[in-house]
Amino acid sequence: MKRSVRTTLVYGLISALAVIPAAWSLTGLIGWAMAFKLSLWADLFFYAVLLTRWSGNGLSAMGFPMALLLGTALWPGVYSGFFFLGLGVFSWIRSGICFTGTPVRAVAAEIITVAGGAGLVALLGPASTLTWAIGIWLFFLVQALYFFIIPSKDPSNTDRSVEDPFELARREAQRVLDQAG
Repeated sequence: MKRSVRTTLVYGLISALAVIPAAWSLTGLIGWAMAFKLSLWADLFFYAVLLTRWSGNGLSAMGFPMALLLGTALWPGVYSGFFFLGLGVFSWIRSGICFTGTPVRAVAAEIITVAGGAGLVALLGPASTLTWAIGIWLFFLVQALYFFIIPSKDPSNTDRSVEDPFELARREAQRVLDQAG
């Protein structure tokens, strides 16, 4: 399994378990709606950090999109606009900043993964904290498909199970013999 897929799946599970308690802890200070938006913003921020690290870009590359989304999160009364802008910023960071190699394929991947993830959350119809947590987890499950659609440039991100095990053993034996001799 690719490292980016595995990390996205684990990150989605951690997000599902952490976003709601984080929002609860802020609710007494700023209210539930603002706390939930800020928790989702923080979740996207940390995932954007992962994406920029995987692509080799600096963290400053995601600064403007995340600042724009933070402004929307802090704006009172803006809820659906925050969610739709969040999906747009997520796509902007992932395909516009981090993985820019194939534009047509990136647009297709974003349509499939973002629309699919948002559609699953909408079909779930989250009304309670438990269904929101499940919705966040489902969203990240669909996001893992992105790395199957977009080819990876990172050699450490390739699937090593495809390589011939005998060739791997031969190279390792050759390396040991070169070091010994």
